[in-house]
Amino acid sequence: MSTSDSILTASALALRAGGSARNRLLFSGLDMRVAASERWVVVGPNGAGKSSLLAALAGVFAIGAGSVRIDGIALDAWAPSALAERRAWSPQFWSDPFPATVRETAALAHRRDVGWRGTLGRGSDPEVERVLALLLLDDLADSDVQTLSGGERQRVALATALLQDAPLLLLDEPASHLDLAHQRLLVGLLLGHADGGGAVIASLHDLDLAWDLASHVVLIDGRGGVVAGRRDDVLVADRLGAVFGVAIHAIDLDGARRFVVGPDASPRDSR
Repeated sequence: MSTSDSILTASALALRAGGSARNRLLFSGLDMRVAASERWVVVGPNGAGKSSLLAALAGVFAIGAGSVRIDGIALDAWAPSALAERRAWSPQFWSDPFPATVRETAALAHRRDVGWRGTLGRGSDPEVERVLALLLLDDLADSDVQTLSGGERQRVALATALLQDAPLLLLDEPASHLDLAHQRLLVGLLLGHADGGGAVIASLHDLDLAWDLASHVVLIDGRGGVVAGRRDDVLVADRLGAVFGVAIHAIDLDGARRFVVGPDASPRDSR
């Protein structure tokens, strides 16, 4: 694949904790080429740099070395409004300081041409209603986001990302707080986005979900190392076990791969 065929490219990318040159190295030497219809999943232990990577790819976290380009153009050369049309970034945490309904919150991501007052003043937006229904939020459309559960608020965050109408979705822990049924809903929606010509980069903790979603994987080991490649080459039990420090076994079940953590094999004191 050539760079010109990629929605996003990262070359020799290095990041440091907090984006400061004085802080510890998270990883270095990351190369990735993300094309339309691909789904990249970022996995690794806590503190390895998954959220930092998503933020760096979105252009909101300082890069220690290397470069990131979207549509072949360096991130810092994009005007913010134009970049927002090409990538949607959903961070791991949200702040809802003021009361607003689910419908109003979702609508803020749509119809950027009219601004928030115009968007909210035009009544019901069919596209907003469609996306809320896709995420099973239609019954909560008039609810205040400050009253939602964590899983409900997570689905609102995904709705705002989808309503941005950007081909590239950058999603930090989109499955957090979701129950099993809503996790499957998430995977289905993201696969559909990619099948429609978009691309997804998402960080996940659940290795089974990662397998079901990913075409490619970025594995950050938490010790400064990183590997990126096709899912079947990276999501390998022995490699995952070495990164997470536990025994991991892979089981093929009904055409899918499931990952199981084995019992602790370390010696114990007998009494």
